[in-house]
Amino acid sequence: MEGKNIYDEEIDLFELWDRIWRRRKLILAITLSVTVVSGIISFFITPVYKASAKIVPLASQKQSFIPIPSDMLGLMGLFGTEFGAGRGATIKAVLQSRELAKRVIENTGIKKYLYGKLWDEKSGSLKKDIPLHKIPSDDELAEKFLKENLVVNEDKKTGIIEISVLFPKEPTLPAVIANNYIQELNNILNEKAYTAAKRNRIFLEERVKQTELKLSQAEQDFKNFQQKYNVVAIDKQMEEGLKIYAELVAKLSEKEMQLEVMRRITSPDNPDVVTLNYEINELKKKIRELEEGQRAIQVKGYILDRSKKLIIPLENVPELAMEYIRRRRELEIQNEIYKVLLKSLEQARIEEEKETLSFEVIDYAYTPRFKYKPKRKLIVMVSFVSSLFVGVFLALLLDSIRERRDRKV
Repeated sequence: MEGKNIYDEEIDLFELWDRIWRRRKLILAITLSVTVVSGIISFFITPVYKASAKIVPLASQKQSFIPIPSDMLGLMGLFGTEFGAGRGATIKAVLQSRELAKRVIENTGIKKYLYGKLWDEKSGSLKKDIPLHKIPSDDELAEKFLKENLVVNEDKKTGIIEISVLFPKEPTLPAVIANNYIQELNNILNEKAYTAAKRNRIFLEERVKQTELKLSQAEQDFKNFQQKYNVVAIDKQMEEGLKIYAELVAKLSEKEMQLEVMRRITSPDNPDVVTLNYEINELKKKIRELEEGQRAIQVKGYILDRSKKLIIPLENVPELAMEYIRRRRELEIQNEIYKVLLKSLEQARIEEEKETLSFEVIDYAYTPRFKYKPKRKLIVMVSFVSSLFVGVFLALLLDSIRERRDRKV
């Protein structure tokens, strides 16, 4: 029985081959026609060209060898934030953003290609009979470009990011677009604050500019006052008291600025916030006591005693001396605040250098010599194999139908 089954299988295989051979002309006709047609169609498909550029994010500095003044540690402790997400992931996200895409589209003049059939080549503008609701916005064009024309890949091992641009018709455009992407990426990273250190540096720069204006105004007011009344100096004890007063006010300003930054990044119940509130209240209390001329006030190692006249109650100061004190006090306060801010700004710049998002270009894109797709050889080969299988299947199907009809007859 086993020999018979084997014999039957051999007979079935021979019969199968015989059926295929009888229908060889049909199979050949289907295979050749489909292959030729697909080959012809491939010549009418719009060619697409590809250009790629490669960049690598620069590693951040983990250590700073520049000494940090002790009086700046309290303020800058708020600014030193580790870079959370990977630099490559951040740069990749920027590359895939609509903002960057819109800049590149505008710079390279490819908007007309993205409009497609809506664009009139003769007039060099959109067709006039198009309804407004069918005209895509800049954001929609950017989305289309990101989906159809841009590919961004990151090698997790090496960190290298490849920017690939696929664009039809013009072989020079992909290279132009890819290189412009690199240029605009650098521009947008410099413009936007993508790190905590950069945001803090910008915040401090604004405060320094404001303080510079106030300090300049205080200096000019004090100078005008001296020139008007020929006032040069007052009692040294009074000057020492003013200096201590200015230091306290500057310290208060510093603590208030720390509190402002902390409130942005944490909750009011945070222990650091509570501590800062307590220190601010204590400083305000000492300043108020100094202004009122209280006895035996302990401030930074000084005992301010009313009998020693380090601080004179305002009601006992002549009008001219009181004006002198007010102007000199304002000048000292602004000067102290300015010095503190300058130190803090310098440290913020150091921290920014450690966290700055930057990259190095490994390869710029170049104009491709050959099209990326359609791949005609692949199209022809796939068409040939698939049509051959279809032809064989159709031949067997027709032969099976003929046999059934013969049996019925």
